[in-house]
Amino acid sequence: MIRFVTGVLAGILGALLVRLTAPHGSDRPRESVELASDGEGGAAASTVPAASPKQRTLLAVVGPPALTLFTLFPFLNSRPQLAGFVLLALTVVIWRERLSPWLLVPIFVTWINVHGTWLYGVMVLGLLVAAEVIDTRKIGARAFALLAAAVGGTVVGAALYPKPFELLMLPTRQFGNAVEREAIRSYREWAPLQAGEPIGWAFAVVVIAALWGCFRTRRWAMGAVTLLLALLGVTSSRMVPIAAVALVPFAAMGVDGLGSLRPPQSRAATVVTALGVSIAVIAAALTVTTKGFDLSTYPVAAVNWLEERNLVANPEVHVVSHDYVGNYLELRYGTRAHAYVDDRPDAQTLLDYRSMRRFEPDWKAAFDRSDADVVVWESNKSFPAAVAQIPGWTVATRKGKFTILCRDELAARCA
Repeated sequence: MIRFVTGVLAGILGALLVRLTAPHGSDRPRESVELASDGEGGAAASTVPAASPKQRTLLAVVGPPALTLFTLFPFLNSRPQLAGFVLLALTVVIWRERLSPWLLVPIFVTWINVHGTWLYGVMVLGLLVAAEVIDTRKIGARAFALLAAAVGGTVVGAALYPKPFELLMLPTRQFGNAVEREAIRSYREWAPLQAGEPIGWAFAVVVIAALWGCFRTRRWAMGAVTLLLALLGVTSSRMVPIAAVALVPFAAMGVDGLGSLRPPQSRAATVVTALGVSIAVIAAALTVTTKGFDLSTYPVAAVNWLEERNLVANPEVHVVSHDYVGNYLELRYGTRAHAYVDDRPDAQTLLDYRSMRRFEPDWKAAFDRSDADVVVWESNKSFPAAVAQIPGWTVATRKGKFTILCRDELAARCA
């Protein structure tokens, strides 16, 4: 079911990205057409922007969404952030198509309870609204309604959380504390975008196309926002999809007119739609009928061995292992897992785990803070061999690619 929901959300996201390429009345290219007067006094000529075509070229419809989905590939998995990307795309659709601002209330009520990207959703919406106000030189009730709906929905959603308003204050805790900031930087996806990364090249094309689209339509403020979003994306690979989703409409404006092909119409469109639906149905059937997970890389045998000796899922025994092993323990034992670390630890635990995993100079102090009784670690790493040299610790056994070490106090149970 998790795989099915993931596939559905990914499909909805793709459809929303294509929808964001649709032209609107304000999408007017820089090129102008000349209008001549019929007056007897000669030709009194003036220029007006040429009207945007009713339909984008095929490249404009396919290109920006495809590149954006490419930047999303590392994140198209069964994690709540996927729902966050869908909600971001919905937010941009509501802004762009001038739908009712109050549709944002349920979106942000849901969003803050789903994933922390709600903060970037509010920021992106604020930037889009501000750019629109500056470019059109008009500020109306809609601009205030959009922001009020987003903020109001966020506050209401935060109040509905089991620990009211904790999620609303989470960004201040994460960015206002040095330990929290250091912990965030420990995640690979929060590291700055590296030169040569494939998603970086795809993102660069989206940014360039969006800048050209803003230039063609004389959206100077939106051009400045595009540069800000590009800078946001460079700060970490996690930010690239957020920026790319927001820039899809403007990237479509930038590449529109390249090539003469148009999206299929009438019968051809029906055939393409039927083909897409068929693929979706087949994919859904495969996710429901095939095996949903592969445990071959997890320490199943090692955990079985510990379970036989009551050394796992026991609050009196602290098992230190990899973060993904913590996730496996939680899958297997639920609330009884008593995992040391998973993919959502507190900041200090994450830093200690990083020190042990990378075998940094302060790994021993970090290990002491873990208060470990048992260690389950990949045998080919330096850490388990170093722990075995600590007085009071012994290698109990090896299961597959994992080494199990125990304190001497547990020697009888670890035999």
